[in-house]
Parts: sequence; C-alpha cells; structure tokens
Amino acid sequence: MQYTKNIRMMEETKIKSITYISILIVFGYLINNLSHISAQLGDYETLLWLITFLLFTFSFSGIRQIITPLINIKFIKRPSSYFYILITLTIPYLLLLLCVHYEILLDETFIFYYKHGLLKGVSIGGIVDAAFLAPIWEEVFFRGVLLFFLLKFTKPVWAISLSSVLFALFHPMYWIITLVSGVLLSITTYKTRSLIPSVISHSLWNLYMAKLFLYFSLTYEGTPI
Repeated sequence: MQYTKNIRMMEETKIKSITYISILIVFGYLINNLSHISAQLGDYETLLWLITFLLFTFSFSGIRQIITPLINIKFIKRPSSYFYILITLTIPYLLLLLCVHYEILLDETFIFYYKHGLLKGVSIGGIVDAAFLAPIWEEVFFRGVLLFFLLKFTKPVWAISLSSVLFALFHPMYWIITLVSGVLLSITTYKTRSLIPSVISHSLWNLYMAKLFLYFSLTYEGTPI
C-alpha cells in the first residue's frame, strides 16, 4: 500500500514538474519576443518575465514548499554567510581576469571588444534588469527550485553540479565564469539555507559586469576604456 502511494506521488510530481517547466518555456518564449511586437514592450521583458515566473512558481504548491523556507534572513547572524558571499564574488573575478589576460575559455568576440576598448555600458534600464530583476528569478529557479528538487533524489555534489551546468548553458558566452559561479552560488544557498545571500552575490556580480567592469578594465595600451 505504501509502495503504491509512493509511486503515485512520484508520478504526480513528474506531471506537475513537466507542466511547470512547459508553462515557463511557453511564456518565456512569448515574452522574449515582445520586442517584435513593440519596442516599448521589449523594454519591459525582464520585468514581465520576473512577474510571470514568480506567479507561476508560487502557484504550484510543491514548488512553493521548496522555495518558501529558503526566503529568510537567518544567514545574517552567521559569519560564514559573509564568507560565502565574498568567495562567490572573488573567485569568478580572478577567473575572469585570467581568461581575459590569456584569451581563453571566453567568447572570442567578447575578448576582442574588451582588449580594444569597444565594450559599452548598458543603460539604466539595462542595469536594473541585470543587477536587480534577473538575479531574483535566476536564483529562485536555479538555486531554489532546481537545486533543492534535485537534492531530493541525489547527493549534494551531483545536485550542485547538474544545476550549475544548466546555469552555464543558459549563459554560453561566459560559460566557464557562470559554471564556476553556479557552483559557488549553489554551495552558498545549500550551506546558508537561504536564497538571499546568492541573490546579493549575483546582483553585485551583474552590476560589476554591466557597468563597473568598464571602468576597471584596460586596453592593450593600458589606457582606461
């Protein structure tokens, strides 16, 4: 009887998971193409996606049960939380400098633009999208829904690895940076049992890449961009 019940619950979980992912894919595709309808609508794609994502995520009880406990500020009292945030920012930063210096493991176009001072900063709206909106939904999905769903079926090392690989595939231009960042962000969330530290780290990193990176980067000649 118990075995049959467990099988039924697993089947229900699979169906709900497939439904959830399918809905996100469909709405993600539609929202991503709003700019083809109107340029003004395109400016609000990230905001609309965040709202849609959160509404559907918290509409599924099973997923809501995964996410809700991870939205807490208990990490504030733990000194180790700040260490995880620092490491999550420091290691990708050093890796980025290494990759750019030796021109390895990154998109060739990105490296060329960087070396020749051709990178341009994003608009204020772009900064808001990159530093505030995108980190919220990406952390909730990759370090919340996906990571802790996988933890129900496999060991932490595999759950962290798989969720990080998928995160890297989502950002192919900087795949090595996002792979390492994904692992560090996953460890941070797993250890602190809170999504907030990873959201903070992700936001600060995106802010750096969107704007501050331009001010601290140098061309071949050593002149500021």
